[in-house]
Amino acid sequence: MRDTGARIAAAGALALLAGGCAIDPRWAIAPEPPRASRAVRERDINGTWQNHTLRELIDEWGPPRLLLDIPGGGNPPGFVLVYPRDAATGCIDAFAVTYGPVTRVRTYQCR
Repeated sequence: MRDTGARIAAAGALALLAGGCAIDPRWAIAPEPPRASRAVRERDINGTWQNHTLRELIDEWGPPRLLLDIPGGGNPPGFVLVYPRDAATGCIDAFAVTYGPVTRVRTYQCR
């Protein structure tokens, strides 16, 4: 009799653990809806940063969260710097930069 109770308790604990693992933590806290215009942010940052050097960008924005190669090298050849999400717009800030005698910002994109 005592063995049956322990088995039932163990089965219940296992069910609770399995149910807890089924929750997707990415959806536990929903992101806030964007409050500012993504298009305006993209236009403004492009106007400010196009043709600036990579050094100037990193001095101002800090090190990027991620560096990505452009498949095939891009046209012109370069890579992408990815920064954390902007809280006001929801933009993941991404800068495409081009290789050359001086590596420069080609464009900013809100993703």
